[in-house]
Amino acid sequence: MATGSRGSTAEIKQLLLHWPFGEAAAVGSTDFHVGVQVLIGEIGDDAADSFDLIVCSPSRLATMYAAEAWDEDEVLPGGNVLPLTGIWLMKTWSEMDLIAALDRLIPAYSPGPDFGTVAARMGRVIPWEYDYKFDDQQNRSAGLPGLKSFWHDDA
Repeated sequence: MATGSRGSTAEIKQLLLHWPFGEAAAVGSTDFHVGVQVLIGEIGDDAADSFDLIVCSPSRLATMYAAEAWDEDEVLPGGNVLPLTGIWLMKTWSEMDLIAALDRLIPAYSPGPDFGTVAARMGRVIPWEYDYKFDDQQNRSAGLPGLKSFWHDDA
């Protein structure tokens, strides 16, 4: 992505909603979840990276992440800890409220010296598709080894 002389400023290029059962929740629904893919790029550039999250009601979060629903690939070794990231809770479903929240968030992390920096900042609250690659690139630039995954024990 191009970076201008004033650094990098991000904008939402597209918002994609992935309803798990094929049908969108009604506005005002209090029991829902939706996969959200936010395509974000630099102003003036058509390219975009994917930032992905789950948006759900508190009741659906409790159902989705009840202990009996945990899959061994989701939990840390030992099976007693399930780290969660990229989940936003809403009391009631409203696409307009979600867009308003995103429109507030994106400018809060811009401008930055380059898009990677801006994307890493946004990745604090919306996981970025390249977050681990960016971290490894930063380590390599500093002469450090790549990061290890904490999800699984090394064989």
